Amino acid sequence: MKEENQNELDNLFSHLNGQWDTEEPALGHHHRFMERLEGKKETKKRFSLKLAAPVAAAIAMIFGLYAIFNSVSNNATALNNMSPKNREAQEYFSLVIKKELAQVEKENTPATKKLVSDALQRLDKLEKDYDALAQELDQKGESKKIIHAMITNLQTRISFLEEVLTQIENIKKIKESYHENNT
Repeated sequence: MKEENQNELDNLFSHLNGQWDTEEPALGHHHRFMERLEGKKETKKRFSLKLAAPVAAAIAMIFGLYAIFNSVSNNATALNNMSPKNREAQEYFSLVIKKELAQVEKENTPATKKLVSDALQRLDKLEKDYDALAQELDQKGESKKIIHAMITNLQTRISFLEEVLTQIENIKKIKESYHENNT
């Protein structure tokens, strides 16, 4: 069997005889190859580090948005237990919050990334508080204290988002002013 394999290899190489590239590479070939290889390794590292922060921020924002929008849909049962007037007010506030949140998300830039990330975390905390109030409403029924606390929570979120947008505008103005002064 060993001889058969050897014969097959000999036949293969005899057919390829004269077709092999046997010339020596040019002087410095190995050095140039290694430089290119090292350059590609550095490029890969820089590329991944440049993308890491924006990708992490995007993932955090996606989770924040998911939590916020998921909570709004979960609160539908709480809204069903409210009077039509209170339900209308809650829906209005929720709509304003979504609009303001979309505006904050739109303004997410490298300069405002930290501010937006912190804002989403604080909104998530307020949303959890709201969810607890909604559960209490489901358990105890509609009471003025609970409704007032829920409306206050929604108003707090709206005020907070407006403040975040104001801070984002200030950051943009400072950046533009700095850029104008340095050009």
